[in-house]
Amino acid sequence: MRKKLAALLCVLALSVSMLAAPAGAAQSVSQSEMLQVLAAMGVLNGDAKGNLNLSQNVTRAAFIKMAVAASPYKDMATSSAYVSPFADVKYNHWAAGYVKTGVDAGWVNGYLDGTFRPDNPVKLEEAVTICLKMLGYTDADFSTGTFPYPQLALYQNLGMNTGVDAKQGQNMTRAQCAQLIYNTLNAGAKSGQPYAAVLGYTVDAAGNIDYLSVVNAELEGPIVVRDGSWKAQIGFTPDHIYRNDGESTANAVSEYDVLYYLEKTRTVWAYHNQVTGLYESAQPNRSNPSSVVVSGVTYTFESSAAAYAMSTTGAYKLGDTVTLLLGRDNTIAAVIDPSEAGSAAYGIVLSTGTTTYTDAQGKNYTAPFVRLLGVDGVTYQYQSDRSGYYKEGDLVKVSYDSAGSVKLSRISTNNSKGLTGTVDAAGTKVGNTPFAANARIMDYYDGTSALVTPSRLAGVKLESGDVAYYELNGSGEIETMILKDVTGDTFTFGLLTRDEEILGYDGNVAGHIYTMMSDGAQVGPITCQGVTFPVSAGGKGVRYRLDGMGIDKMYNLTEVRLISAGNGVAVGANNQRFNIANGVQVYIRQEQSGLGAQYYAVSLDRISDGSYNLTGWYDKVEADGGRLRVIVATPS
Repeated sequence: MRKKLAALLCVLALSVSMLAAPAGAAQSVSQSEMLQVLAAMGVLNGDAKGNLNLSQNVTRAAFIKMAVAASPYKDMATSSAYVSPFADVKYNHWAAGYVKTGVDAGWVNGYLDGTFRPDNPVKLEEAVTICLKMLGYTDADFSTGTFPYPQLALYQNLGMNTGVDAKQGQNMTRAQCAQLIYNTLNAGAKSGQPYAAVLGYTVDAAGNIDYLSVVNAELEGPIVVRDGSWKAQIGFTPDHIYRNDGESTANAVSEYDVLYYLEKTRTVWAYHNQVTGLYESAQPNRSNPSSVVVSGVTYTFESSAAAYAMSTTGAYKLGDTVTLLLGRDNTIAAVIDPSEAGSAAYGIVLSTGTTTYTDAQGKNYTAPFVRLLGVDGVTYQYQSDRSGYYKEGDLVKVSYDSAGSVKLSRISTNNSKGLTGTVDAAGTKVGNTPFAANARIMDYYDGTSALVTPSRLAGVKLESGDVAYYELNGSGEIETMILKDVTGDTFTFGLLTRDEEILGYDGNVAGHIYTMMSDGAQVGPITCQGVTFPVSAGGKGVRYRLDGMGIDKMYNLTEVRLISAGNGVAVGANNQRFNIANGVQVYIRQEQSGLGAQYYAVSLDRISDGSYNLTGWYDKVEADGGRLRVIVATPS
C-alpha cells in the first residue's frame, strides 16, 4: 500500500522542515504534513467550506474530541453518547460521548461544583495534562509539586512543546492544539514506546508518525464499481481522486474499478487492474482458499466474497478461465466472468514448454504452455494449443472467446501502424493520439521490462522503431503500448568505484573486477573473466544489468556539473535543466585517510543547502527518454 498511496504525498507536496528538535522529540515537519496526518485520523477537519480556522480558540469539549480521535478509544465515543457525565454536559450534548470517554480513561475531572464547563476555552496546562495522561501518566506521577508545574516540566522534557507558543494560563487555538496532539503522537509513552506505536502506527526514520501507516489504518474498502452510483456507495462526494497512482477525476472512474476511500480527507483511490487467466490451483485447499494460482501467478484474497467465489461452493472451478479484479497490493477484491471484462492482454514470450494442468473434474492432463512477461510487469503462464509455434521474444496477444477459452496470437512488432510523434508536456497524448485513462505502457529491452506512465514520457519524441506495438480502444485512445528501450528504465544505475584488471599468464588483461555503489549499497566485487566494458571507474556514473553469470552490460553515463538539484529538476551551467529520475541515487563523497573516496547514500533534500559541489550523470537526452540518474555531492 505504501507504494500505491505515495502519489498522494507527492501531489500534496508535503515538505519536511529540518528544524532542530529538543532531546527525545521527533524532528519538526511542515504544518501541511502535520495537518494531513491529523485529518486522516479525524483529529482536525475543516468546516463545510473546508476551512480549518486555525486561529480560533478551542473549547474544553472540542479538545476532548480531538484527544479521543488520537487515542485507542476513538471508536468508543459513539457508544458512550446519551450518557450525562456532568451536570452541564447533558446526554444530548454533542460532546457527551467524548467527555464520558475522557472521564472513563482517567484524563479529565470536573470542577468541585460538579460541572465540566464544556464551552470554556481550553488552557495550555489543561490540554497538556490530558495529553500526558494519554501517554500513560497519572496524578501520582505529579504528586511532588503544585499543579501545573510538574505537568508543564514533563511536557517540556518530552519535547511536546515543539512549535507550541502558548504559555501557562493562555487559551489554546486550533493550530496550537493540533501541534500539541501531533507532538503527543510522536512523544514517548510512559511504557517507553512512541505513542504512535501504541496506537498501532509506525514512525519514520526522523521519529515522526508515518502518514501512510495512518492512511492504511483508516482506509475503507474495497468496493467494486458496478451499476449505480459509486458516490452513493461511499457516502460522500470526494475532493481528491487518484486512479492507478495518478491524479484523476470522477469521470475517469469506470465499471469494475476497485475503490478505497477515506471520508475524513474526502479522498478516493481507484485501481483498474484486471488479470484474466486459467484457474489452476488453490491453497491450502479449495474448501477454504487463502490464495489461488491463475496463469502461473499466485494471488491472495482481499475480500471474503472473492475467496468464496473460487471455493468449492463458489461459481468458479479449477480449469475455468476467470478475471480477477485486483486492488491495492495486487490482492483479489472480486472475481468476474471474462466475458464481462472484455479486454485482451499483451506480453513478450519468455519461454515455452509443456506442463500438467487440472481440469474442472480434477483430472490431470498435459498441454503446451507459453510464459509471458505482461505489460503490467507480471509473468504469466498460458496454456497453448500450438506446441513449438511461439519463440522467445515474440510479442503475443492473449484474448478469450465467449466460452472463456484462451486464444494466443503472435502480433507484428514492426510498428506497421506508424505511431510516431512527440508526447505533449502533460503526458496526455502522442502527437494527436491521446492516452486512455487506464493506459498500460511497457518499455522492453532484451528480456527485461519497466512499467511506464504516460507522464513519464512527457516531452519524449517517439520515432519509427521506438514503438513495438500499440492498441487503441473504441474511442481512439492508446490503451496498450509496448516500447523498445525508450526510457532506459530497464537498466540499473549506480557509481563504478573500482575497476581492477585481471592479468593473464601472458601479462595481458584477461578480465576485470568491478565494484559499484547502487541504491545505497555496495555491489561486488564482481569478477568478469574475458570481459572488458567501456567504462571509467573512480566514482563515475554507470548503467548496467546483471545476469546469472555476473554483469551482462555496463556503460558510463554522461557527466554534467550542476548548480542546484531539487523538486524533480536539476540546473546546470547556462541554466540548462535536467529532469531528475524517480528514485535518483544521491551520494555524498568524502575522502578518508587510507581508504580514499567513500560514498554515502543520502536523500536529495540533504544536499540542497548550497554547501556542496554537485555532479550529475544522465543516461541520454530527455527528448529520447533520458533522466538524471545519479548525483554526487562533494563538500565545498
